[in-house]
Amino acid sequence: MTLPTTRSAQLFLDYLVELGSDLLAAGCPTYRLEELLVAVAANEGFSADVFAVPTGLFVSIRTPTGEAPVTTMVRVREWQTNLTALADLDRLLNRVVTRELSVEEARAELKAGVVGAPWPTWAQFVAGAGSCAGAAVSFGGGLSHFVLAGVAGLLVRLLLWWTQKNPDLRFLGNFLGGVGAAATGWAATSFWPHHSRDVLVLAAVIPLLPGMVLTTGLAELTFKNLVAGTSRLMDAAMTLLALVFGIAVVVSLEQWTGGHAPPVEIAQAPHVLWRVAAVAVAATGFGVSLGMPRALFGVSLASAGVVFASQLAVAGLSSWVGAGLSALALGLSANAFARATLRPTQLFLVPGLLLLVPGAFGLKSVEALLRGDYSQGAGHAVDMVTVAGALVMGLLVANVVLPPKKIL
Repeated sequence: MTLPTTRSAQLFLDYLVELGSDLLAAGCPTYRLEELLVAVAANEGFSADVFAVPTGLFVSIRTPTGEAPVTTMVRVREWQTNLTALADLDRLLNRVVTRELSVEEARAELKAGVVGAPWPTWAQFVAGAGSCAGAAVSFGGGLSHFVLAGVAGLLVRLLLWWTQKNPDLRFLGNFLGGVGAAATGWAATSFWPHHSRDVLVLAAVIPLLPGMVLTTGLAELTFKNLVAGTSRLMDAAMTLLALVFGIAVVVSLEQWTGGHAPPVEIAQAPHVLWRVAAVAVAATGFGVSLGMPRALFGVSLASAGVVFASQLAVAGLSSWVGAGLSALALGLSANAFARATLRPTQLFLVPGLLLLVPGAFGLKSVEALLRGDYSQGAGHAVDMVTVAGALVMGLLVANVVLPPKKIL
């Protein structure tokens, strides 16, 4: 075997950075990315040091001949969960590892765009409406809540699309999403006052809630990725603040005009079959929003099915115990899927995890704190952190009981 040289190290380093930055932009957690790149480098005869944060990647590799290390970095300006990109990048990586593809050929494919075509815009709009409609039923709403939350979700999705098209507004997306959700809830309860505005607003902002970011941040802190974990937690906090400020603007306007929405309690929980249908709709919406590959779209439904069945099994337990056991069941299922198909665990894990993450607790916490109700705000904050921590522990135990064969 020919020993790696400084020239080949620079070439391989460029490949690692391009692959790593694309994986980071596709939503790969930093602790998984660092472990993956170190293992890939070792497979090619290099020693690597990798430091990843959500906005950047630093990589240094050394040859076994003792030459000076080669180091570079790249900034990642935008990132979001994109399961199609993750699957395609994993496939390219596997071809390099098995020598079906050279590093030069892999870099050419990365530059040409290895990621498959995203879901069309209209499908993403429908998915946004569907995920919000299904969430309304999860929060206790009936058929009318399902329809109204779907309309609100479509409006919020249109607002996000508009802000993403305008560079001057892209940082206002969460704020405007909160405004749109609250305004729709205000309008709906003005015409149909027997509806719960809390259910409608929470369901409408469910795609924007940073529960996944919060859970990933805690996982990264658990793996001692302190900078990445802290930055994700701050990102989650800023997202919650923007959403609450948007909602507060509409509430203040309503109070200024003399309006007032009395609280409406859900009288009876939805029938289990209706909840099953709503979870299927929500899972389908989340699958499109996450960019689930078309050929694997049934994985989203299977992931949601595991979560729903586990939540029925742990009904009656405390929220954090139930969340931990549901995460354990989901993690075991995701790892079994990864071992059977040799695909990334996240393809199965993420759609179901979105149904478990505690974003609603965070929204209620910040909203209560801004109202001056510090006791309720602190209580919701503790619930949020406890549930998120239980999710992380459940997934860690699953990785010990049934470890996946792949790092991704």
